Amino acid sequence: MEYIKTRIAENTLEIRFYNDKANSFTSPMLRELYSILVDANTNNVIKSILLLSDNPKLFSAGASFDEMLSIEDSDKAIEFFSGFARVIEAMINSKKLIITVVEGKSIGGSVGLVAASDYVVASPKAEFRLSEYSVGIGPFVIAPVIEKKIGKSPLMEMTIDTNYKSAEWALARNLVNVVTENPTPNEFAINLCNQINQRSNAAMVELKSMFWEWNCWKTDIFMERAHISAKLLLTEETKLFLKSFKSR
Repeated sequence: MEYIKTRIAENTLEIRFYNDKANSFTSPMLRELYSILVDANTNNVIKSILLLSDNPKLFSAGASFDEMLSIEDSDKAIEFFSGFARVIEAMINSKKLIITVVEGKSIGGSVGLVAASDYVVASPKAEFRLSEYSVGIGPFVIAPVIEKKIGKSPLMEMTIDTNYKSAEWALARNLVNVVTENPTPNEFAINLCNQINQRSNAAMVELKSMFWEWNCWKTDIFMERAHISAKLLLTEETKLFLKSFKSR
Protein backbone atom coordinates (compact mmCIF):
# COMPACT_ATOMS: atom_id res chain seq x y z
CA MET A 1 0.00 0.00 0.00
CA GLU A 2 1.21 3.47 -0.83
CA TYR A 3 -0.40 6.90 -0.68
CA ILE A 4 0.04 10.62 -0.39
CA LYS A 5 -2.63 12.36 1.66
CA THR A 6 -3.25 16.08 1.91
CA ARG A 7 -5.39 18.38 4.00
CA ILE A 8 -5.47 22.10 4.66
CA ALA A 9 -5.49 22.99 8.35
CA GLU A 10 -5.26 26.62 9.51
CA ASN A 11 -3.79 27.73 6.14
CA THR A 12 -1.19 24.96 6.24
CA LEU A 13 -1.13 22.30 3.56
CA GLU A 14 -0.20 19.05 5.28
CA ILE A 15 1.32 16.45 2.96
CA ARG A 16 1.63 12.98 4.44
CA PHE A 17 3.18 10.09 2.54
CA TYR A 18 3.35 6.37 3.18
CA ASN A 19 4.54 3.20 1.49
CA ASP A 20 4.47 -0.15 3.29
CA LYS A 21 7.78 -0.95 1.56
CA ALA A 22 10.07 1.13 3.80
CA ASN A 23 8.25 4.35 2.95
CA SER A 24 10.09 4.43 -0.36
CA PHE A 25 9.01 6.68 -3.22
CA THR A 26 7.66 5.15 -6.41
CA SER A 27 7.22 7.04 -9.68
CA PRO A 28 3.44 7.51 -9.14
CA MET A 29 4.11 8.93 -5.66
CA LEU A 30 6.71 11.35 -6.99
CA ARG A 31 4.39 12.49 -9.80
CA GLU A 32 1.58 13.08 -7.30
CA LEU A 33 3.84 14.96 -4.90
CA TYR A 34 5.10 17.16 -7.73
CA SER A 35 1.54 17.96 -8.82
CA ILE A 36 0.51 18.82 -5.25
CA LEU A 37 3.44 21.20 -4.81
CA VAL A 38 2.82 22.96 -8.13
CA ASP A 39 -0.92 23.33 -7.49
CA ALA A 40 -0.24 24.80 -4.04
CA ASN A 41 1.41 27.82 -5.67
CA THR A 42 -1.93 29.09 -6.98
CA ASN A 43 -3.98 28.31 -3.87
CA ASN A 44 -4.21 31.52 -1.87
CA VAL A 45 -5.61 29.69 1.15
CA ILE A 46 -2.30 27.89 1.60
CA LYS A 47 0.37 29.93 3.36
CA SER A 48 2.76 27.16 4.43
CA ILE A 49 3.43 23.52 3.61
CA LEU A 50 4.15 20.78 6.15
CA LEU A 51 5.73 17.59 4.82
CA LEU A 52 5.54 14.50 7.03
CA SER A 53 5.93 10.76 6.88
CA ASP A 54 2.94 8.75 8.06
CA ASN A 55 5.40 6.26 9.58
CA PRO A 56 6.96 7.85 12.71
CA LYS A 57 9.70 5.20 12.78
CA LEU A 58 10.94 5.91 9.24
CA PHE A 59 10.95 9.07 7.19
CA SER A 60 11.78 7.34 3.90
CA ALA A 61 14.10 4.76 2.39
CA GLY A 62 14.32 6.96 -0.71
CA ALA A 63 13.80 5.56 -4.19
CA SER A 64 11.82 2.35 -4.54
CA PHE A 65 14.24 -0.58 -4.84
CA ASP A 66 11.57 -2.75 -6.42
CA GLU A 67 11.00 -0.21 -9.15
CA MET A 68 14.71 0.33 -9.76
CA LEU A 69 15.25 -3.41 -10.12
CA SER A 70 12.39 -3.67 -12.60
CA ILE A 71 13.75 -0.99 -14.95
CA GLU A 72 15.40 -2.38 -18.08
CA ASP A 73 15.64 0.51 -20.54
CA SER A 74 17.12 3.98 -20.59
CA ASP A 75 13.88 5.96 -21.07
CA LYS A 76 12.24 4.39 -18.02
CA ALA A 77 15.39 4.88 -15.95
CA ILE A 78 15.58 8.56 -16.87
CA GLU A 79 11.89 9.03 -16.13
CA PHE A 80 12.27 7.39 -12.73
CA PHE A 81 15.14 9.59 -11.57
CA SER A 82 13.50 12.64 -13.14
CA GLY A 83 10.72 12.17 -10.60
CA PHE A 84 13.03 13.23 -7.80
CA ALA A 85 14.44 16.03 -9.97
CA ARG A 86 10.99 17.50 -10.59
CA VAL A 87 9.96 17.30 -6.93
CA ILE A 88 13.15 19.02 -5.76
CA GLU A 89 12.71 21.77 -8.36
CA ALA A 90 9.10 22.21 -7.25
CA MET A 91 10.18 22.50 -3.62
CA ILE A 92 12.88 25.11 -4.11
CA ASN A 93 10.70 27.07 -6.57
CA SER A 94 7.59 26.86 -4.41
CA LYS A 95 6.09 30.19 -3.37
CA LYS A 96 5.27 28.69 0.03
CA LEU A 97 7.67 27.96 2.87
CA ILE A 98 8.07 24.20 3.26
CA ILE A 99 8.58 22.77 6.76
CA THR A 100 9.59 19.10 6.93
CA VAL A 101 9.46 16.78 9.94
CA VAL A 102 11.93 13.90 10.15
CA GLU A 103 11.44 11.12 12.67
CA GLY A 104 13.49 7.99 12.14
CA LYS A 105 15.69 7.24 9.14
CA SER A 106 16.00 9.32 5.98
CA ILE A 107 17.87 7.47 3.24
CA GLY A 108 18.97 8.21 -0.30
CA GLY A 109 16.63 10.37 -2.34
CA SER A 110 14.61 11.38 0.70
CA VAL A 111 17.67 13.25 2.03
CA GLY A 112 17.30 15.41 -1.06
CA LEU A 113 13.73 16.27 -0.06
CA VAL A 114 14.97 17.16 3.42
CA ALA A 115 17.65 19.42 1.96
CA ALA A 116 15.16 21.08 -0.42
CA SER A 117 12.96 22.05 2.52
CA ASP A 118 13.12 25.57 3.91
CA TYR A 119 13.10 24.45 7.54
CA VAL A 120 13.58 20.96 8.98
CA VAL A 121 12.47 19.72 12.40
CA ALA A 122 13.96 16.42 13.52
CA SER A 123 13.61 14.08 16.46
CA PRO A 124 16.73 12.98 18.38
CA LYS A 125 16.24 9.54 16.78
CA ALA A 126 16.42 10.88 13.24
CA GLU A 127 19.24 9.52 11.09
CA PHE A 128 20.42 10.41 7.61
CA ARG A 129 22.20 8.27 5.03
CA LEU A 130 23.25 8.62 1.41
CA SER A 131 23.33 4.98 0.39
CA GLU A 132 23.63 5.41 -3.39
CA TYR A 133 27.37 4.88 -3.74
CA SER A 134 27.12 1.58 -1.86
CA VAL A 135 24.79 0.21 -4.54
CA GLY A 136 26.73 1.38 -7.57
CA ILE A 137 25.08 4.71 -8.28
CA GLY A 138 25.59 8.03 -6.49
CA PRO A 139 23.41 10.85 -5.13
CA PHE A 140 23.67 12.72 -8.42
CA VAL A 141 20.16 14.16 -8.64
CA ILE A 142 19.96 15.29 -5.03
CA ALA A 143 23.59 16.38 -4.59
CA PRO A 144 23.17 19.99 -5.84
CA VAL A 145 20.49 20.83 -3.30
CA ILE A 146 22.30 19.02 -0.47
CA GLU A 147 25.52 20.87 -1.30
CA LYS A 148 23.67 24.18 -1.33
CA LYS A 149 22.29 23.46 2.12
CA ILE A 150 25.31 21.94 3.91
CA GLY A 151 28.37 22.57 1.69
CA LYS A 152 30.59 20.36 -0.45
CA SER A 153 32.73 18.80 2.29
CA PRO A 154 29.81 17.35 4.31
CA LEU A 155 28.23 16.19 1.03
CA MET A 156 31.45 14.37 0.17
CA GLU A 157 31.52 12.84 3.65
CA MET A 158 27.92 11.59 3.37
CA THR A 159 28.50 10.25 -0.14
CA ILE A 160 31.73 8.36 0.57
CA ASP A 161 30.95 7.17 4.11
CA THR A 162 27.55 5.63 3.51
CA ASN A 163 26.85 4.94 7.19
CA TYR A 164 24.06 6.75 9.03
CA LYS A 165 24.64 10.27 10.34
CA SER A 166 22.95 11.27 13.59
CA ALA A 167 20.49 14.07 14.15
CA GLU A 168 23.25 15.94 15.99
CA TRP A 169 25.54 15.58 12.98
CA ALA A 170 22.80 16.90 10.71
CA LEU A 171 22.07 19.81 13.05
CA ALA A 172 25.73 20.82 13.24
CA ARG A 173 25.91 20.91 9.44
CA ASN A 174 22.59 22.69 8.85
CA LEU A 175 20.81 19.80 7.18
CA VAL A 176 18.21 20.20 9.94
CA ASN A 177 17.34 23.37 11.84
CA VAL A 178 16.17 22.04 15.18
CA VAL A 179 16.21 18.73 17.05
CA THR A 180 13.43 18.40 19.58
CA GLU A 181 11.70 15.78 21.69
CA ASN A 182 9.58 17.99 23.94
CA PRO A 183 7.72 19.55 22.22
CA THR A 184 7.50 16.76 19.68
CA PRO A 185 8.76 17.50 16.15
CA ASN A 186 5.15 17.59 14.91
CA GLU A 187 4.09 20.04 17.61
CA PHE A 188 7.08 22.27 16.95
CA ALA A 189 6.48 22.24 13.20
CA ILE A 190 2.76 22.96 13.46
CA ASN A 191 3.44 25.88 15.78
CA LEU A 192 6.02 27.25 13.34
CA CYS A 193 3.56 26.93 10.45
CA ASN A 194 0.95 28.80 12.47
CA GLN A 195 3.44 31.63 12.95
CA ILE A 196 4.27 31.70 9.24
CA ASN A 197 0.57 31.82 8.40
CA GLN A 198 0.25 35.16 10.20
CA ARG A 199 2.97 36.79 8.13
CA SER A 200 3.18 38.46 4.71
CA ASN A 201 2.74 36.28 1.65
CA ALA A 202 4.58 38.80 -0.51
CA ALA A 203 7.52 38.77 1.88
CA MET A 204 7.47 34.95 1.83
CA VAL A 205 7.89 34.86 -1.95
CA GLU A 206 10.80 37.28 -1.80
CA LEU A 207 12.40 35.26 0.99
CA LYS A 208 12.10 32.05 -1.02
CA SER A 209 13.74 33.80 -3.98
CA MET A 210 16.56 35.00 -1.73
CA PHE A 211 17.03 31.64 0.01
CA TRP A 212 17.22 29.60 -3.18
CA GLU A 213 18.53 32.30 -5.55
CA TRP A 214 15.82 31.75 -8.15
CA ASN A 215 17.48 34.12 -10.62
CA CYS A 216 20.81 32.28 -10.78
CA TRP A 217 20.04 28.66 -9.91
CA LYS A 218 20.86 26.27 -12.76
CA THR A 219 17.73 24.16 -12.26
CA ASP A 220 18.36 21.95 -15.28
CA ILE A 221 21.27 20.40 -13.38
CA PHE A 222 18.79 18.07 -11.66
CA MET A 223 17.60 16.66 -14.97
CA GLU A 224 21.17 16.37 -16.24
CA ARG A 225 22.08 14.37 -13.16
CA ALA A 226 19.03 12.13 -13.67
CA HIS A 227 20.63 10.95 -16.91
CA ILE A 228 23.82 9.99 -15.05
CA SER A 229 21.91 7.97 -12.46
CA ALA A 230 19.87 6.31 -15.19
CA LYS A 231 22.99 5.24 -17.09
CA LEU A 232 24.55 3.70 -13.98
CA LEU A 233 21.33 1.98 -12.94
CA LEU A 234 21.34 -0.10 -16.13
CA THR A 235 24.82 -1.55 -15.60
CA GLU A 236 25.11 -5.17 -14.54
CA GLU A 237 27.31 -4.19 -11.62
CA THR A 238 24.65 -1.88 -10.17
CA LYS A 239 21.90 -4.47 -10.68
CA LEU A 240 23.97 -6.96 -8.66
CA PHE A 241 24.59 -4.39 -5.94
CA LEU A 242 20.86 -3.62 -5.71
CA LYS A 243 19.86 -7.28 -5.53
CA SER A 244 22.43 -7.95 -2.82
CA PHE A 245 21.39 -4.86 -0.85
CA LYS A 246 17.68 -5.74 -1.05
CA SER A 247 18.24 -9.31 0.15
CA ARG A 248 19.93 -8.24 3.39
